[in-house]
Amino acid sequence: MRITNDDYSPIQLVSELSTRETCKWNGHGSFFVEEKAKHEWIVEAWTEKLDEILNLFQRYGTLAASCQSVRDNGIDVYLTFTKDDKAHRVGFQLKSESEVLRDKGTNEKHSVIGALKRQAYEAIHSGKVDEWWIVPCINYDKHPKLIQQLNAEIIVGKSNHNGVEIKLVDPRDAISFLSKDSGEIDALCTLLLCCEDEILKGAIREIEDLTVFQRKCILTFMWQALDGNESVRSDDMMYLETGDEEDIATEFAHLEDIGFLESNGGDGFIIRPYNLPGICALYFEGRVRHGMSASGAESFVMTLISNPDEMD
Repeated sequence: MRITNDDYSPIQLVSELSTRETCKWNGHGSFFVEEKAKHEWIVEAWTEKLDEILNLFQRYGTLAASCQSVRDNGIDVYLTFTKDDKAHRVGFQLKSESEVLRDKGTNEKHSVIGALKRQAYEAIHSGKVDEWWIVPCINYDKHPKLIQQLNAEIIVGKSNHNGVEIKLVDPRDAISFLSKDSGEIDALCTLLLCCEDEILKGAIREIEDLTVFQRKCILTFMWQALDGNESVRSDDMMYLETGDEEDIATEFAHLEDIGFLESNGGDGFIIRPYNLPGICALYFEGRVRHGMSASGAESFVMTLISNPDEMD
């Protein structure tokens, strides 16, 4: 595959991945507890997620970039990349739940707000950044007033100060970014960067005109066939019925017509995955270029071409 959308920079992908719409974490209570409440954890995790994004660009050979933990000049994590032959520099200041709880009740000078004001001044006047992001990795429900105060005292009226763009990340958006594993980041970034790639478009075309039942059959049993298990019983496929099928025999017949299924002369079928070359190509893209496991490559393809609501 190849990058077809040159408009995206690494920092724009960070923004896309830091939204509640792409958040899959549905745990109970707060995300930032125990180890994840510590500053060291969030700095390391944020750096790792940025590296995942940069690695994707580098796999396609399109970007010179670096990410490092610096903890200096009001910056915890420092991202640099080249866009349109110009260097772009982003500093991230991360605040943890443990820091907020530790500083609660202290005077303004030593509070989280006071520290961020000093760090904002350092970052803005260091000459090292074009953007400075404040990322509060805290329990939003417990600290809504702190978020309002951050916005009022640091952000409002100062979104661009001394040539530096300042951004405050909502804690719920920070959860979205930090809760994604490497496979999810790979798949979502690939979907954004390679949306016009011929292989991706071809894979989508292979299933877009099929019924929900037919798509579920393909996206359920394709993977075992690619792993060498090409046999499937009719009864196993019947469990995928949605209730909207008018004639299940017609559903199976069409899967045979497109070459995905071949009758075994008994009570089941032989799966022929390579008659859907686009989907196969995406699977091996995940396995080879991205170094994913079989299950990781399956999830990669599903993110790229499936409707999650259909697969429930």
